[in-house]
Amino acid sequence: MTTVNSRTTADWLAHLPQTLKGLQMADDRWLQYRQGPRSVPHVIDQATSPLPTVDWDVVICGGTLGILLGATLVQRGWRVAVLERGQLRGRDQEWNISRQELQELVELSLLSEVELETAIATEYNPARIQFSDSNPVWVRDVLNIGVDPVYLLEILKQKFLAAGGTLAEQTAFQRASVHPNGVAVDTGDKTFNTRLLIDAMGHFSPLVQQARQGQAPDGVCLVVGTCADGYPQNDTGDLMVSFTPVRHQCQYFWEAFPARDGRTTYLFTYVDSQPERLSLTELFDDYWRLLPDYQGVEPEKLDIKRALFGFFPCYRESPLQYPWGRVLPVGDSSGSQSPLSFGGIWGDDPSP
Repeated sequence: MTTVNSRTTADWLAHLPQTLKGLQMADDRWLQYRQGPRSVPHVIDQATSPLPTVDWDVVICGGTLGILLGATLVQRGWRVAVLERGQLRGRDQEWNISRQELQELVELSLLSEVELETAIATEYNPARIQFSDSNPVWVRDVLNIGVDPVYLLEILKQKFLAAGGTLAEQTAFQRASVHPNGVAVDTGDKTFNTRLLIDAMGHFSPLVQQARQGQAPDGVCLVVGTCADGYPQNDTGDLMVSFTPVRHQCQYFWEAFPARDGRTTYLFTYVDSQPERLSLTELFDDYWRLLPDYQGVEPEKLDIKRALFGFFPCYRESPLQYPWGRVLPVGDSSGSQSPLSFGGIWGDDPSP
């Protein structure tokens, strides 16, 4: 195992015990993808009889992305319910976006100009792109805005509720049946009858798993990183930097963004799902070893606030089209996004 000064990833993250537990859970799931075959859940069926009543126009499963969709639809008069298996709350880790993209929330009447400015936790320029010892390319206004997810999701949540939307927290999707006139969504305690079911539960959605039927991904993006205080330079960012030759049959890439409470640095790479591919923990071990060369700082001098990690399975057959009517995958569920599109949403909880 690669170490820095004889320290492993477990040593560096010992003060974040829940993070280490989450990392092990993510690695266990990644091992299942590499070893295969994976079990396929059966959570949705088709029925021939119509539903006696349809109470909702849209039921959205998955609140982090779903609340953006729900708030938009409910303001247009749709009957919308958002189901979230836990508490709908943004992570402490900022999401990076451009101001132009964020401005669309104002144009959709989801945020006021004041609320938009309040949602911005950090802003920087420029950002670097560099490969090996070539001259860097500096760009401006790309992923240079760090959004506070806690504030953003809370304000959207309140607007959704004020407009008449229904939010069911601590309510997990269990099963669904598709009928000629709608979908019955079963959470175990309650059934929601809706014209349309939107799946915003991400790559590991049980609906995605049933539709993919255990298919091995064509590619996987592995990502690890931290947010830490103590970097000597923190007024620019990196969009993509690679400075090492191939390791573990992988090319390593780095990202970095100034954050409200430090600097976020990511190491990511692209692999297939063969059994011999490296684990997230092994990638993290290389992260600690290479970080001094990348950022010019020893890890011992950093105050590590939180760790970030995840893996993103990718498929050639994307965006995914479900074989059932009245069910629509969006975002990572559909596979139509970049493997890094929602990199800011995951963190030390790898579960779907």
